[in-house]
Amino acid sequence: MACLGWLLSGCNTTTPPLVAPLSPSGPVHEGRLLLRVDGDPPTVTQANIELQGSAEAGQLTLLGPLGTTQGLLRWGPGEAVWSRGQEQQRFNSLDELLTQTLGTSLPVPTVFAWISGQALPLEGWELVSLPSSDQPLVARRHRPAPTLELRLRLTP
Repeated sequence: MACLGWLLSGCNTTTPPLVAPLSPSGPVHEGRLLLRVDGDPPTVTQANIELQGSAEAGQLTLLGPLGTTQGLLRWGPGEAVWSRGQEQQRFNSLDELLTQTLGTSLPVPTVFAWISGQALPLEGWELVSLPSSDQPLVARRHRPAPTLELRLRLTP
């Protein structure tokens, strides 16, 4: 199983166009992501990000320390694509992509709600804080295993 940290490594090159365009719309959120997955082995992923779209269709750009694109996740109905350099991996859904790259799924619709300031409850999760100018979004999953912590500090 590959982890997102492995996907972030490699050359920084221009991403080739998708065969089927996935067109995110909506506000662009910029910030810093930290995702700790307490799997076997545990993983920690940190990256500057640009997030656009919704749970249904969107794009997440992972940026390196100098602002170079390390990876690009794009998703839409029935398709999700992970691109790194000239490499592309296609999946049937964003959930499948996340499970393959992180070893676990994430509640993407709920995360988008949290980003927009809605304190939606989610079974097995503890929402510690919603994003604001002085604090990050912090959410912890206690079940199902593996436990994880998601931190997302958005730039105002």
